[in-house]
Amino acid sequence: MKGLILKDFINLGRSFKSVGVALVALAIIFIPMGNESFISGMIVLMFAMMVITTMSYDDTAKWDTYALTMPITRKEVVRSKYLLLLMLDLTGVVLALALAFVGSFLKGTGITVETLLGILIILMIAVIFGSALIPLIYKFGPEKARLMIVLCAAIPTAVLLIVAKLNVPFPAIGNEETVFGIIMIAMALISLVIFFASYFISVKIYQKKEF
Repeated sequence: MKGLILKDFINLGRSFKSVGVALVALAIIFIPMGNESFISGMIVLMFAMMVITTMSYDDTAKWDTYALTMPITRKEVVRSKYLLLLMLDLTGVVLALALAFVGSFLKGTGITVETLLGILIILMIAVIFGSALIPLIYKFGPEKARLMIVLCAAIPTAVLLIVAKLNVPFPAIGNEETVFGIIMIAMALISLVIFFASYFISVKIYQKKEF
């Protein structure tokens, strides 16, 4: 299991460099504009996309055919992708929080509840996004699922752009701590349900798949 995940991280080496350059450029553009929430959301989504990149690499290299000759089960192969998805999403969240803190520091203000809520909402979207795409790729392959990937990436990106452009505020919150806690729990439950449902669907698809 560890070897499968390590293999994916090694394959993502170049992608990490490209994403790093893109993030620096986006930070230079959006932080002075005060759009930390937008750039933070983009960071999480960009990292969520990377699990799809690893599956494309695997398909091109015919990795699954080779992997199944080793003493690992099909469930372990699928499980490694979902663990990778969580690791990448959490990495994106950590970087997003770091960027939000930097932006608030440069502006001389503290990080707001709205920014934290925004990052958590994007995390939920990223988990749902990845959970929806993984079984599609297992079912149809990276090439056939390409249009689905583009659409799934374009929709949340368009929403983020519209929200950032219109500067839509969050609704007024009375007891912020209570509401924040409720939202965190609700988002965690929704994400977990979709995540595990997607995992079991992917396992069924992968077990029937021939290589």
